[in-house]
Amino acid sequence: MTMNEAQETNLNDQRRAMAALFKEREAIGLPFRDWEDRSGISSNSAYAWRYGKRAPMLCNIVALAETLGFELIMRKKEKQ
Repeated sequence: MTMNEAQETNLNDQRRAMAALFKEREAIGLPFRDWEDRSGISSNSAYAWRYGKRAPMLCNIVALAETLGFELIMRKKEKQ
């Protein structure tokens, strides 16, 4: 399932979020070099984040997601 088909991806699970972004990039056929150039994020950083070697700042996840055409929305959790 691509992120286009998913309703939400929780950014608290950064490794899963990065994997979903990589999967979406592949699904739409965006070459990695173009993704890197458009987002301003280096390939070394993106791969380190994907595999949990480092943690990205939220602004970096936003940059990568927006490059793929996503909008990130903040919403308050419902009380349980």
